[in-house]
Amino acid sequence: MIDEGEKPAFGFSDATTIWPTIQEMKDHATLHDLCRLRSTLEAFGVCRWRQCGERLRVGNELRGQLGELQRLAKLGDYLAFHNVDKQFHRAAVAAAGLEPLLKSWEIVVADVEDWILGSKQAYWPNLMALYREHELLLEAWLAEDDWLAEQATHQHLEAGWYRLRMSEGSDATDLDPVQRTVSFIATHFASRLDIEWLASHVSFVSPNHLARLFRSQMGISPLRHLKQVRLERAAQLLCSGTDAVALIATRVGYQNTSHFVRDFRRIFGMTPLDYRRRGDS
Repeated sequence: MIDEGEKPAFGFSDATTIWPTIQEMKDHATLHDLCRLRSTLEAFGVCRWRQCGERLRVGNELRGQLGELQRLAKLGDYLAFHNVDKQFHRAAVAAAGLEPLLKSWEIVVADVEDWILGSKQAYWPNLMALYREHELLLEAWLAEDDWLAEQATHQHLEAGWYRLRMSEGSDATDLDPVQRTVSFIATHFASRLDIEWLASHVSFVSPNHLARLFRSQMGISPLRHLKQVRLERAAQLLCSGTDAVALIATRVGYQNTSHFVRDFRRIFGMTPLDYRRRGDS
């Protein structure tokens, strides 16, 4: 819940004129159910082509569309961005090779398409932020862990819904800035994340306010929490496989192996290799 006087960090593009018309189409409960149905269908499709060994092929196709999204985001062309965005997600579902799944997805998307476009115009005044969300989504889709791909799909496709509720001043517990950030980090810890971006586009508060809330609720900063999540996942990988330390460092979001080893030693009191040897003994 946002404290009195604390404004959401994202802006609205004349939302009051866009949303009355769109909201007349469906009540909030129906909209949310449709968002969940779409994310369920899409997550199933993504998990299927991942399990069929299609990550490389599908990843190459989606990267091309991601590049086009970046170009259109820089231009601020909402309608063109929306159309390519739909193609991007459709391709992710079509890659599963199940025609009934694709048809079901198309029916749901057609039912909420005006709402989706309206949410982009109302709640993403900077399309580059929405492009970045797609970039993070694709990274999760192509990551090693199936559960990350599935969770990232649900988070991505409910973003518009959360922004709608924040604009209305909802105090629902699932909109708590800290919990939303913790959930997002749990899914995207391996990606490049900075606290300013998380505050503005995930928790919807200022960076300073998010830091205060984290220290109040969790006793640590958002950055410290991100490091802990990465290192705990690294510890699991060290004990469950034989990947090199440098590869594990990359998989959990570190760009520099020496920094990874330094932080790991600080948390666990030993080097990653010593931790693996202890687990093997």
